[in-house]
Amino acid sequence: MLYITPLRALNRDVFKRIIKYAENDGLRIEVRHGDTSQSMRRKINLAPPDVLITTPETLIILLTQPVMLKALDELEWIVIDEVHELLGNERGAQLSLSLERLQANTKFPMTRVGLSATVGNTEEAAKFVVGTKRRCKVIQDDSIRKYDVEVKYIEGTITDVVDYVIDYVSKNYAASPVLLFTNTRGESEYIASVLKERSSISVELHHGSLSQQVREETEDMLRAGKPGIVVCTSSLELGLDIGSVELVIHYGSPRQVSKLMQRIGRSRHTRGSSAKGLIVTNNPDDEIEALAILDRVKEKSIEDQIVHDGALDVLAHHLVGMAMQFGKMSLDKALNMINQAYSFRNVTIEQLIEVLEVLQGGNIVSLDKQEMSFTKRGRSFRYHFENLSTIPDILKFKVFDTASKKIIGSLDQRFVGDNGEQGSVFVLRGMQWRILNVDDSSLKVNVEPIQSAGINVPYWEGENIPVDYTTARRVGMVRTKTIVAPFTNMVIQNLKLHVIPDEKNIVIESQRSRNTIVIHSCFGTRINATLAMLLSSMISAKSGYLVDSRSDAYRIMLSSNGRILEQSVRDVISDKYNLEDIVQASIAGTHNVNWRTWCVAKKFGMVGREAVYDRKSARFLFERYSKTPLAKEALRELYHDKYDISNTEQLLENINRGIIKITWVEVESFTKLAEPILDHTTKYYASPANMDKGILDLVKARLMKSKHRLVCVRCGKWEKVVETGQISDIPPCPYCKSRQISATFYSDYDLPKIVQKKIAGKKITAEESHKFARAWKVSSLIANFGKTALVVLSGYGVGADTAARILRNMIGEEELYKQIYEAERQYVTTRGFWD
Repeated sequence: MLYITPLRALNRDVFKRIIKYAENDGLRIEVRHGDTSQSMRRKINLAPPDVLITTPETLIILLTQPVMLKALDELEWIVIDEVHELLGNERGAQLSLSLERLQANTKFPMTRVGLSATVGNTEEAAKFVVGTKRRCKVIQDDSIRKYDVEVKYIEGTITDVVDYVIDYVSKNYAASPVLLFTNTRGESEYIASVLKERSSISVELHHGSLSQQVREETEDMLRAGKPGIVVCTSSLELGLDIGSVELVIHYGSPRQVSKLMQRIGRSRHTRGSSAKGLIVTNNPDDEIEALAILDRVKEKSIEDQIVHDGALDVLAHHLVGMAMQFGKMSLDKALNMINQAYSFRNVTIEQLIEVLEVLQGGNIVSLDKQEMSFTKRGRSFRYHFENLSTIPDILKFKVFDTASKKIIGSLDQRFVGDNGEQGSVFVLRGMQWRILNVDDSSLKVNVEPIQSAGINVPYWEGENIPVDYTTARRVGMVRTKTIVAPFTNMVIQNLKLHVIPDEKNIVIESQRSRNTIVIHSCFGTRINATLAMLLSSMISAKSGYLVDSRSDAYRIMLSSNGRILEQSVRDVISDKYNLEDIVQASIAGTHNVNWRTWCVAKKFGMVGREAVYDRKSARFLFERYSKTPLAKEALRELYHDKYDISNTEQLLENINRGIIKITWVEVESFTKLAEPILDHTTKYYASPANMDKGILDLVKARLMKSKHRLVCVRCGKWEKVVETGQISDIPPCPYCKSRQISATFYSDYDLPKIVQKKIAGKKITAEESHKFARAWKVSSLIANFGKTALVVLSGYGVGADTAARILRNMIGEEELYKQIYEAERQYVTTRGFWD
């Protein structure tokens, strides 16, 4: 038997739970996944167990190992755990074909069992598990587990949220372990650090980037029932046996019914008990969304997971695997096996040949069209093992604010590759930043904050869990209830809109001074993305002005250099056209297509695994292979993940039939309900009207906190560590009374020793001589300019010569800080060329 789970942590947990059952029946059980040691892998190969627990990716490896294929030729049972986690992504498509290759290898008709607590589309999930031409039975538990969940909105920052969590846990759950879920790793890291800083509660972190040892230690702590908070992401979402957890907290909305049920369901993980949860957020959207999701939980209304249909990059990888597993293979035999998998039921012989032609062009397989067969080739082995995962490797660039000298976030290589030119402006964390330079070697983007540079700038959204149509419509219903969340009541009272946006009413706010409209549309992530694409492309084509768009689950923002008129929007919505053709024409050459093309090209073996994304190369690839499976697959993935053609068409029909009404409102300023999709740049600086003043305030505050080690260069006996802002005058040396005082890094313990060696007439090295000469230069600056010289020397990368130039040209205090910051910028942008 094979037991397949989506997570390595779940593999270990299943092993601990079922080993006693296996041993009682005289069966041997082992685990094999990415963390398994080489010695254990050899042991499994030499003496295969009766039951093997593994992951989809490891199964792909086993299918190319003759020893394991021999062991698997008597395979009778396969259990697939947490099916919902695989249904809607390419890992599931990959697994569906692996199951058919297993069936072709074994002597017996395998029985397949799929397990899940949160599947919405059960019939399709069953077909996914068993394949296209086999019988199956769906066994469903119709009882509904109770979810006792409180939703709490905190007016304030994420630190205020953390303070509330500390107080809540300390008063109510101090003696038991508590899970705190976030939607992203960045949030989990940040919240964990703030928790550790502000409380005495034990805090641990658990996510996929941590080492196996750290993750296992945290899991064991949870099983043991040790009190404390474990901050986690989806790594602890699935099925782990952690029954000692009495409470699960979720920061922000879980975005999906299935995620709420899985995550809050980690609490009181014993039969018959209700789950206990707290959803806490400082985001008004999240509060209403969480209430809507809880309504769906009570009805056991779970999202459908849309199965990938004919993922050609996954097919390419499997074809190479088949050639390694079976040797020379006929196209008919391959196609028959492929069509047995539900995710590939519609693949044709023509598509199969096209995929093999691309692989043959990369020297990965040999295709014989006369014999209608294919075999492995020179690059087969390397290609196969470099592309085991369907999840692309995404490099992260740290974003470094040169004004505050802090890391303010991260961008993935896709965004940097598309928008990373010097001088480009982008939005991150609600602020606009200008790129000074991109350092590929250290994966760092150096930026400076700027005040509003217009709104037609790229916007980094980071990881984003989509919200489906049903939840978004439910949010609209919640908005119109009279007694709901505090924010909702505030919205109803202060919107200045005559109609509350809901599932039957689209409300459009138009602010003429910004040439911007915000469309309130409660239709979910994918429908709004499709509608935004339609509106921006068609209005651009008809008006001659470029119209940019951005969307979330509840809004669409359109902005342009020209006016966006009400009639233009209504005309686009009422027109008749082929929506799929419009979307395909609109996305050609866009960031989304370029990135998808790059990822698909990697999975086809056309781009090296370690290559850093470049949009020009990606666009060339799309144009070069536009008629091949490579470009077709990039478009197919986009349609599957980002857009919803059929439901958008239905929405447009409902608008034109009057079932859904549109209200247009001219506003002086956008309402609170529109804010989440707008830039909040002007709120950042103390003086938003003066960008330079905002930056200079940051620079000044940082320089005043810089530490220096003061050293007497006459005797070298006196030294003292000082902070720039805490010293008014530079004191003389208490030993020799000299005022020849120099300054160096506070961690520089060598300078006093160098000075003493030099004064004593001892031999010093060339490097020591250089440091001594610098110290004399600095001491001269301090003797002439006092504390002001110390302020200038606090600048990042500002040495004695640069400091001397700044001090000589000094006019006033504001100009001084401008000169220091300009020197810092110059250093950041040119340091890569220095020896």
